[in-house]
Amino acid sequence: MSLKKPHIESFDFIRSVTAWIIIIYHFANMCTQSQQHADFPFLLTHANGVWGENTSVNIFFILSGASLYYNHSDFKEYSLKRYYFDRFKGIFPLFYLLWFFLFYQRAAALGNLFYNGSPKYLLLTLLGIDGYFFFRFPQSYYIIGEWFLGALILLYLLYPLLTWCMRHLKILTTILLGAGTIAFHWPIPYFQIPREHNLIVCLFSFWLGMLFIEYRNALSAKWIAALFGGVSLILIFVKAPLDSFLCTQIIAVGLFLLFYHLGTVAMRQKHLKTLFAYTSRNSYAIFLLQHVTIGQVVGLCGAYSLSVGQEILVLGAVFLLIYLFSDIATKLNRMLLQSKYAKKLEQFLFPV
Repeated sequence: MSLKKPHIESFDFIRSVTAWIIIIYHFANMCTQSQQHADFPFLLTHANGVWGENTSVNIFFILSGASLYYNHSDFKEYSLKRYYFDRFKGIFPLFYLLWFFLFYQRAAALGNLFYNGSPKYLLLTLLGIDGYFFFRFPQSYYIIGEWFLGALILLYLLYPLLTWCMRHLKILTTILLGAGTIAFHWPIPYFQIPREHNLIVCLFSFWLGMLFIEYRNALSAKWIAALFGGVSLILIFVKAPLDSFLCTQIIAVGLFLLFYHLGTVAMRQKHLKTLFAYTSRNSYAIFLLQHVTIGQVVGLCGAYSLSVGQEILVLGAVFLLIYLFSDIATKLNRMLLQSKYAKKLEQFLFPV
């Protein structure tokens, strides 16, 4: 197994900020859908796109590619078997823990275990990719995870191939994925999936994260963060005469580089470092729980007409509940992974 590398604290900062953006975006989106709730247009959209679907999620994919490539850039010492087991262990135990709880809650309330149709519709859900393929198979048991969980699972499956491409076909892969992403500026009838969700686009963001680690010494320079971060901030506030889809790709790259630099500053402050490290540690549970938690809290307020100030208080309550539930879920997941049954399974798969 490869040696553990020094932790990049800026990644905790980026992961935390991305989680906050996604929470606020989904909260603003649900408020917009309810006439009696206050409207938060800037929390939902910026001058050239939306904060959730094609801005913060792209930053998240860049971060995922960078983090994974930083820790496991080749498979000479880190076997494929161990890699896929670790990815499974990092995703599915917590996913199943939360999903089965919510599934039982919904099934009990409806009085039907298969309340959404045949058990075959559970397949994509149990694989964690029901949200990603919801456009094609809407009849499923999709409760948590968002579409980007399914995209991330597919990216993890393809990651060993990407490491080979990084060693042997770096320039060609960059050109092909970049050209494939730019091509979505024009209508492409071969894909039903929204272009922001297309695996080619997700792969390009993920690949850019890997490239960041490959050229980290150069790309982490202050002037790089200032230049690309400045361009991204301009595009956030000023409408550009370009396709918003392409603008958001630029914004995501610029914000990632800017956040990476800001993270190096923020993580020097003791109390901020504690907050960002805690949020990052629970971030996966936050991503899984945020949508359903927001929906239930906003639903409880559905009978009331709320002002902007009251909605901000509700948003504060949403954050507190998400942090509480994610902390509990993360600790339960840790207990599960450290149980004797989990250890026996790992010993069986990886005998000493």
